[in-house]
Amino acid sequence: MATSEPPQPSVDWSALMEYIHGTFYGNCVGDAIGLLTEFMTKSQASGAYGKHRNLKYSHMVEDGHRARFKKGDWTDDSDQMLCIVQSLTSTGGEVDVRDVATRLVKWMKEGFSELGDSCGLGVGRTTMAVLTHPDILTDPHAASLAVWERLNRRAAPNGAVMRTSVLGVHRFWDLDAVVENARQVAMVTHHDPRCVASCVAVSATIAQILAARAGGKPVDVEQVMGHSFELAAQQLESDEEREELKFHMYASLEELKLAEPNKIGYTYKTMGAGFWALRQKDFEKALTMVTMEAGDADTNAAVAGALIGCLLGYKAIPKRWIKGLVHRDWLKGTIASYTKLLIKLRK
Repeated sequence: MATSEPPQPSVDWSALMEYIHGTFYGNCVGDAIGLLTEFMTKSQASGAYGKHRNLKYSHMVEDGHRARFKKGDWTDDSDQMLCIVQSLTSTGGEVDVRDVATRLVKWMKEGFSELGDSCGLGVGRTTMAVLTHPDILTDPHAASLAVWERLNRRAAPNGAVMRTSVLGVHRFWDLDAVVENARQVAMVTHHDPRCVASCVAVSATIAQILAARAGGKPVDVEQVMGHSFELAAQQLESDEEREELKFHMYASLEELKLAEPNKIGYTYKTMGAGFWALRQKDFEKALTMVTMEAGDADTNAAVAGALIGCLLGYKAIPKRWIKGLVHRDWLKGTIASYTKLLIKLRK
C-alpha cells in the first residue's frame, strides 16, 4: 500500500521573504552597481570612482559602453534571471527548458518591451551563438552542446551562473530538485561541466540557506559551502577539475584576479566572487570591493549580491541602491507573482 508523504513543516513566509527578497534584489542591485566598472581595469575603476566614499548609480561614467544604460538599470545578468522567473511563474513551477529558451530568444531580440527595451543588451558570445542556433527552440541542450563542441569544448563563460540564483530559491526545500533544475537550465546555453558546476554550487547554497531560515535554524556558512562543493564536484570528472573548483570557491579577491586580461568572463571567477562575498559581513562593503576589482564586474556583483543578500537579507542592502533601481516597481511585481506561486507549491 502506498503511504502518503509526511506533511511539510509550516513556514513563516513573512519572515522568510526577507531572505528571498534579499536574493532577488541582491542580484539586481549587484548587477546595477557592478555596471559602474564593467570591462574596466582595476586602475581605471580606481581612477573613475576612487574618490567616492559610497558608490551610487549617479556616479556612473558615461563612456561608450555605459551610455547604453540608464543609471540604476541592471543588465543582461538580471534580465536573464528574470526570464527564468517568468518562465517558472507561467508554467506553474515546472522547469521547462524549451520555455526558458524561447523566453531568452525573445528577450535577446526584444528585451522587455514593457520597460522600453528594443533588444536585450549585453548578450555574451556563447549565449548569442546558442540562442541563434537552429535547434534552440526544439532542443536547447543539443544547441548548447553543438556550440560547445564547435568551440573545442574549451569555453566556460559566466553566462549561466549569472542567472542561476532563482533556481536556488525555487523549491528550496528539495535540494535534489534544486541541483537538477540548476543543471538543466545551465545547459540551455552553457554545456561545459564547469558552467554546470558553478550553477549547482550557487543554487545549492541559496537553497540551503533558505531551508535553514525556513526551519528556524542558524546558517553555518562553511558547512553549507562544503555541501555545495560536494554537489558541484559531482558534475566534474577528474580530481584536477574538482581541485580547481574548490580553489575558486574558497579564493580571496586577490587570488581570483577578477580583472585578469582575457579571462574576466570565466565562470569560476564569477562564482568565486560570489562565494567570497558570502563569507563577508557587510553587504555594501562586499559589493563595493567586488565592483572595484573591475573586470566583468556587473556579473560578479550580481552573483555576489544574490549570495550575500540571501544570507543577510533584504534589510542589509543599502536603501539608496534599492530605491535607485530604474525598474523597481516592475521588479517588485515580477517577484510577487513568482513568490505567490512558490508559497502555493510548498503547501
